[in-house]
Amino acid sequence: MQALPSIAFGGFSGSAKGVTARQVGGRTILSVKSFPTGQTTVAQVVRRASLTKISKSYKLLSDSQMREWERLAEHCSGASVFGQKAQLTGANLYVRLNANRVMAGEAIISDAPASQVAVPNVSYSQVAITPQLIVFGGIVHESSPYKLVVKMSGSQSAGVSNGWSKTVIISSDVEDDWGEADVTRLYLKTIGVEPTPGQKVFIEIYWLDTSTGFAGQVFKDSVIVTGESSFTPRKRVTMDRLAPDHEQHVSAIDVDFSTGSPVIQFDAMCLGHSNVASSEVYLEDDLPTELRGTSWALGRGNGEDGKLVAQSYVMWLYGASYGDPARIVFAHRGGYYVKPTEVFGPGILY
Repeated sequence: MQALPSIAFGGFSGSAKGVTARQVGGRTILSVKSFPTGQTTVAQVVRRASLTKISKSYKLLSDSQMREWERLAEHCSGASVFGQKAQLTGANLYVRLNANRVMAGEAIISDAPASQVAVPNVSYSQVAITPQLIVFGGIVHESSPYKLVVKMSGSQSAGVSNGWSKTVIISSDVEDDWGEADVTRLYLKTIGVEPTPGQKVFIEIYWLDTSTGFAGQVFKDSVIVTGESSFTPRKRVTMDRLAPDHEQHVSAIDVDFSTGSPVIQFDAMCLGHSNVASSEVYLEDDLPTELRGTSWALGRGNGEDGKLVAQSYVMWLYGASYGDPARIVFAHRGGYYVKPTEVFGPGILY
């Protein structure tokens, strides 16, 4: 949409064909109606439907709730138009904050936040973008209720200096993992193609306070895609990284390998198998030699009487061999064996 100042339509507001005139700060602004140039995505359809639902829900608020939204709107402002900050109505602010919350998977709030909140700025040390890996490293962590909103573009010519208008939201609820945020799968799912080496990807990223819907300052960046990267992400085993064509004996798993030390953090719900007091998981990717070995951790489960049963487990971590993928075996070693059992806590790799 293109907004232009006009002196020919002074005092006029309304629409005529593809042009809309409105009064903003004593000026008459003409807006030319924009039409979509590409195919509407599923995400866009869902986003538009949620905005319609949120707008309609505002009319269901009580008079006192609407007054609180108007009160809060007096202390907030919209996008700048010709150097003047646009004034927000209570309805505008209600839609804006709730749209942010819904985008992050939160429910619509009816009561206005007590006040406008200060949201921290995003800080990270590097971004690695290759066709196989897209990851933010060195993120300064912010605890809940903050979540990262990441917007990225498809590959653009390296000569393009301003391509942030081409960014789209690839995720609205990224949670950094020990200062790393791997968004490879999210990027490929949203953009649909791998980034092209030698071309440029534009990035917009900010923290979102999911409790209120207020967003922080948008940090803009651009990165040239490389064929390979020196960045080595920390190894991690989760449900989406298990071999899809093998039977798995866990209902949940998150095994986190630390960087530069033989420390592992286990969190797995083991189901057992057959008549063997152990559970096995097969990995989609191989385990490097330095991450193979033996480790120990605690376990806990509920006995037949409902009481908590403490256990101990030994883990054997194997690399791929003889056509079989890498695997982790959780073997029961101490305490009364029950199924299912949660194996949890830190362990040392021997």
